[in-house]
Amino acid sequence: MKHRKQILHFDDINQSHEIMGFTGRTNLPDFHIFTLEETYPSTRKAMPPYTLRFYCVMLLEEDSHDAVIELNTKRLEGPGNTISFQSPSHVSAWVRGEAQHGFIIYFQPEFLSRYSTSLIEDFPFFRATEINVLPLLPVEKDALHDHFMRLQLMFKSQNSYRVAILQAFLLALLFDCKGLYESYRSSQETTIEKSPLAFRFQQLLEQHYISMQSVQAYAELLNVTPNHLSQAVSNTLGLKAHDLITDRLLLEAKKLLQYTDLPIMDIADYLGFKEATHFGRFFKRKIALTPLEYRHRMINEEH
Repeated sequence: MKHRKQILHFDDINQSHEIMGFTGRTNLPDFHIFTLEETYPSTRKAMPPYTLRFYCVMLLEEDSHDAVIELNTKRLEGPGNTISFQSPSHVSAWVRGEAQHGFIIYFQPEFLSRYSTSLIEDFPFFRATEINVLPLLPVEKDALHDHFMRLQLMFKSQNSYRVAILQAFLLALLFDCKGLYESYRSSQETTIEKSPLAFRFQQLLEQHYISMQSVQAYAELLNVTPNHLSQAVSNTLGLKAHDLITDRLLLEAKKLLQYTDLPIMDIADYLGFKEATHFGRFFKRKIALTPLEYRHRMINEEH
């Protein structure tokens, strides 16, 4: 079968630079910060779908109307004055604008391993099911610019404690971004109750959404009743636990249909459906299209 396209995967930061055409390199295997201006003119104009083993934080400081970013199944055109977050659970693709300004940080999860923090649990903007792109007010953008500048200056320095300082600076940036994320999300929602149980459920969902697809299974892991878990999730996130499980499964199905040529039967099997027909009914019930109709629509939209 001839493949229309496939999802590239990068384990190593410098390897991704090489494939993307960027001539810059990092001498720290787990961390790199660079400006978008540095990527010109060598970096390729467009990048097909790919995933990363590591994390990415990107600050775009100006509108670039000819730029396009695809993050999972969301398409952003001219995404200026934003900060975006990509984790290993994301599929990304982009068309580079002709004159973009800003910063990119890549870091492996091991870079922050000395801190007792879970990236997915503590920083929800890295979850595939959450808001991954935040619009910025001018004062917010200026404050983040200072963060990135401080990180870049330390990255280029000869300081004996460079790595430890970079780790501390990066953690400070992520917590500031968390504050922006919470402020933005609260402006979009009316729910104010917060439950650690609901956030723990989200973390487990990201890890087990293929192998565990019932509220009962997650409740047993969390040592609570299904009703208690469902109520906590609903009060905190405004959605039912069951709906979050199926929405995460649907997102993965969309990515596989849009970015690969895997047969429908193979996708259904991978996602845990006993029959392809069961998968088809599930998919059509959620978005009113069969898997094949969705794939054809995505192909047509690309052209």
